Amino acid sequence: MRRIWHNWWMQLVAGLLITAIVVLPWLWIGEEDRSILPHASDDAQGLLVVFSVITFWGSWFARRIGYGRTAFTVVTSVGMVLGLLGLGFQGLHALEPGLVGGELSAASIRHLWVFGGLLLVSQVWYFMATKLRLPIAVLFYATLTVGVSYWLQIIASLVAGAQSYYVYLWYAGPLILGLILGFVGFLRILNLLMWVFALAIQWVMPAVVESTARVIESKATGWDAIGSFWKKFAGSVLDVPWQTPLLVSLATAMLTSFVLLIVRKVRRR
Repeated sequence: MRRIWHNWWMQLVAGLLITAIVVLPWLWIGEEDRSILPHASDDAQGLLVVFSVITFWGSWFARRIGYGRTAFTVVTSVGMVLGLLGLGFQGLHALEPGLVGGELSAASIRHLWVFGGLLLVSQVWYFMATKLRLPIAVLFYATLTVGVSYWLQIIASLVAGAQSYYVYLWYAGPLILGLILGFVGFLRILNLLMWVFALAIQWVMPAVVESTARVIESKATGWDAIGSFWKKFAGSVLDVPWQTPLLVSLATAMLTSFVLLIVRKVRRR
């Protein structure tokens, strides 16, 4: 199966497919003549979720299937970027009839700045999470798994009968992070420190995402944006429920680590 992905064009297709699959819920939500990609002016949180989930799955694909090889990682990244650029153009074309003539509203110009910034940050995160050793890369994954929880909840809100699972899908992100921490292990002091840092990042990330989205939608800039973000973050971070996600991540991490230890001992014998 992995041989299929050894062709560079299949790696390019994989990047495009990852992007297309992640934005499917917004294609379901939107109208045919509207932007598929969430717009920064009215759904900044959705835009943040799209970038985080694409980055997470793209990095997992390049790391797991491509073993983190540079050529594989780069070509997959090109596919993801092309998909995002195509979606960005489609959104502007749908919302700005005068795009061809160079006419853009202030909201679209701001959206372009936000889109470009998120594209740059997501690519940095993608390469860091893919190329770094897993005990360090787990810190980057800890910032992305919350996006998976949001994404699954959005899908559940669209599927009839799935709303009853809405609350439980929030723990998908902590579950995934726990699996990654399990592969990191806890027998080394450095790895154990990474566990602590990753779990701390997981706790604050919902507040970070929601505060960032509010600042983007408020159209604040410069120091005003930083001050607004800090005010919103400080006011919401203590309200984030952290006990259950922490237990889910820890239980999954410990169980995965013990299973891997047993498997390795059996193989050595």
